Amino acid sequence: MDRREFLILAGAELLLPVYEWRINPEPWIAAQQRGRHVGTALVAELQQLIAARRRMDDEHGGAVLLDALHADFRFVTELLKNGTYSADVGRGLYGTAAEIARLAGWAAFDSGQHAAAQAYYLAALRSASAIGDRALGVNIVGFMAIQAYATGRLTDATKLMDTAAAEAARIPEVVQAMTWARVGRAYAKVDDPATARAALTRAGALLNRAVSGDSPPWAYWLDEARITAQLGRALYDLGDYAGSERELVAAATSYGDRYPRDRATWLGRVATAQLRRGRMDEGCATARTVVDLLADQADTDRGMRLLRTFRAELAARGPSTTAREFDDYAARRLASAS
Repeated sequence: MDRREFLILAGAELLLPVYEWRINPEPWIAAQQRGRHVGTALVAELQQLIAARRRMDDEHGGAVLLDALHADFRFVTELLKNGTYSADVGRGLYGTAAEIARLAGWAAFDSGQHAAAQAYYLAALRSASAIGDRALGVNIVGFMAIQAYATGRLTDATKLMDTAAAEAARIPEVVQAMTWARVGRAYAKVDDPATARAALTRAGALLNRAVSGDSPPWAYWLDEARITAQLGRALYDLGDYAGSERELVAAATSYGDRYPRDRATWLGRVATAQLRRGRMDEGCATARTVVDLLADQADTDRGMRLLRTFRAELAARGPSTTAREFDDYAARRLASAS
């Protein structure tokens, strides 16, 4: 897969494969007799590898992982095309391929490579469909919606999340919770506060009902702080900056030193929310934390874009000592990290 050769799909071209996934819920994989033998031990090793890749993404962001994930995906797809394996092993290979492609899509998205991200997500959805893994498919469609609203395709985002929500009733409640939280985000983007808030309320209720141990391994990161952060980001999009700051600070604080990339994106919104409420000194202090996270730990295009938004709005307020000191600090720290 040459990641530079794809164009971003929108509208019917994007939604058609998602609708096809929805109306073909049964798995279609079978055993294959073609090339070298693939056994359960290799599948287990691949699943351990993708678990490690997920943790690396948590700590360092997607940019540093994208090439490795591309190689991982090529390796697994080569096994699927040219290996000899049982139906059980085939299910493991397709499931691993789906999650590698989903994570590669996220890494590409986090790096600002949107055409590549979309191509990976569609490949992930096809692999999830092969084994009839509804929860994984719903999660992938959710990531596709995130990319859609992040790139301004708001109608695509709401349609994708409506489709995901329609399929979510039959999957573990913790994944349902994140699905409805993403519904809330999508509808906040189109300035529909009633639908957004109802969806976010439903997400919280589903999370409270979730059964411990019922979620798939890839859903380890779905917890109360994530739902809180989704609420905070939705409130930010709706212009409720006080509520957004409250929820996003709570989410970031709950993680301590963990998840630096997520804390950078959450606090990037907090800094701008504080600035928009006339609290320049606090906004600059929060933005310094974001700068430190981006300079020292998290390589994320999304975090840098949020910081650029803050800096542009700060500059628009005119010269001040606080603004000059922040800009000097940000320029020095980010230059040393590049």
